Amino acid sequence: MSGTVSEPARRATRGNPAARSLAEALGALGRIIELGDGLGLGEELDEAREIVARAGARASLAPGRTVIALAGATGSGKSSLLNALAGAPIARTAVTRPTTTRPLALLPGGHTDGEASALLDWLGVDERVVAPLAGPVPADAIILDLPDIDSDVPEHRFIAERMAAQVDALVWVLDPEKYADAVLHKDFIAPMAAHAEVTLVVLNQADRLDAASREQVSADLRRLLAREGLAGAAPILASARTGEGIDSLRGALERIARARNASALRLRADTRRAATRLCERVGGGGTGAPIDGRRLAEAASRTAGAEVVASAVRAATIHRGALSVGWPPVRWIHRLRADPLAALHLRDPSPSTLSRAGEGPRPVDALARTSLPEPSPVAVGLLRTEAHRLAADASAHLPGAARDAMLQRMDERAEAIGPELDAVIARADLGMRAPRWWSVASALQWLALTAAIAGGVWLVALRGMRDLLLIAVEPPRWGLVPWPVVLLAGGLAGGALLGAIGVAAVRAGAERRAARAGKCLRRATDAVVDSRLLEPLRAEREHWDELGAMAADLSRHER
Repeated sequence: MSGTVSEPARRATRGNPAARSLAEALGALGRIIELGDGLGLGEELDEAREIVARAGARASLAPGRTVIALAGATGSGKSSLLNALAGAPIARTAVTRPTTTRPLALLPGGHTDGEASALLDWLGVDERVVAPLAGPVPADAIILDLPDIDSDVPEHRFIAERMAAQVDALVWVLDPEKYADAVLHKDFIAPMAAHAEVTLVVLNQADRLDAASREQVSADLRRLLAREGLAGAAPILASARTGEGIDSLRGALERIARARNASALRLRADTRRAATRLCERVGGGGTGAPIDGRRLAEAASRTAGAEVVASAVRAATIHRGALSVGWPPVRWIHRLRADPLAALHLRDPSPSTLSRAGEGPRPVDALARTSLPEPSPVAVGLLRTEAHRLAADASAHLPGAARDAMLQRMDERAEAIGPELDAVIARADLGMRAPRWWSVASALQWLALTAAIAGGVWLVALRGMRDLLLIAVEPPRWGLVPWPVVLLAGGLAGGALLGAIGVAAVRAGAERRAARAGKCLRRATDAVVDSRLLEPLRAEREHWDELGAMAADLSRHER
């Protein structure tokens, strides 16, 4: 759900500061819902979703009308008070039992338009009465008589609670006997403290109190209301029987209706209350410890077998170098040995298997797999422990539920990272292309061997001519040494020397190549750790912090 404001709500904000404030609050609440959905919150967002949906519906239904409900406990005289406001007996009354089983709507005389009907349809109020005369009921108000909030009939209580949550303003009707009822105050009045701007309190049946009792009860009620956050809701003393206080109540209702902002104020208070409850779960935002993933990256590199592969690169370089620059007569010995990288299913990657710059990780199922030994339980345990520790440090400033959610998701990601690490090892460019000097050294080796063979053949030929043909041929000399001997001895000695030097150089190069391969593999595994573990962790914490900060700001705004 986005944080945008519907067009009806936008139109309702024009020239109405309360509505503009509501639109901003709903936009923030929409963003909170969007963040919460991404973080896996479920029922914790139900209240926020309901408020956004209700605000959108209410903005399009009779925006100029104010729905005011009379709510109270059994015997408080709500129906009698409604009759007094209407100036006619429109609601049934009784002394010994509750008579309001369904909400009853009182509309002002001459105002039975379609907008009011549509609004009451949305509220689920079927019973409607129009005041017999214009004037007693404010022209822009619709007054509801609700079932008793403490009714023993579950259906009645459910209806009263639902309607109390939907109307624009509430009038709590109390009586001298139950005005201090603990259940009524704790379960109903106190939770509505955020709605003080759209709440009135009427102490009905005041005619039953003498002057001293009036002062005592009134003072005690004000104390209770102040303790519950409704200090501004000064109780109106009224009597439906004598008419006392009815004009004061009617005037208060008219002021609320004339302001035409009760709906916005009510919904704004609802957003504050929802944000406050959400703050209790996710906190009020903040800054956690810096996320340093070096130890986690080291653990991931060990788990992926990067050190094993680097050692295989060293051995494979020596193996392949010996086949290229070693003395040709003994190269066959090395051919009997398996290539260390091939044994691990790690071959020189083709261009198609190498990801181009900026492409990011390739899908795991599109990559070859290695034959590396399974990581040891110690290495796997260290990786998971480091991932859990890092998430715990990053979420230490969050409340328990949010911290547990972050830890669970980090554990799941660390559990699933193994195939991705193996895949980047499989596709890594280990730099195993043969250097040019190997070809030069190999050519010199074959040249030396050719010279030795030529010298040997020359000597055999001379010996055969002398022994079989009795022809003595004197070979050319290099100083005192015949050239055939020079070629044979020089070729063998030179080839052996070149082979020894070449192998030594290959070994030195193998160390450097293994070091480069180790760095390449570490970069590859670091990229996986960053994209699969660290970035989601940072983003998740940022979202928790943003959600918490927005909820905290929304809960305290305009308090």
